[in-house]
Amino acid sequence: MSIKAKIRQTGNLKGKAQSQNEIVATSMKIQAGELRLGDLADVDASAQADGTMMIYDATSGTYKITTQIENENLNIIGGTY
Repeated sequence: MSIKAKIRQTGNLKGKAQSQNEIVATSMKIQAGELRLGDLADVDASAQADGTMMIYDATSGTYKITTQIENENLNIIGGTY
């Protein structure tokens, strides 16, 4: 199965799925301001608050909102002072 999609500046998303069985969606229109970060399937924004950060959790396969990041793989490089 192959999937083709186009995203244009107009906010329209059009796609085709070439399959013998079915076409799931042919077009979808997203208006400015209708889509939020928490609407994405792999983002858990339930802890969203002022001052929080987003980090990817490989165990759950989702992005999570947190106030503390404890991850041995994280390096923050702030530039040269």
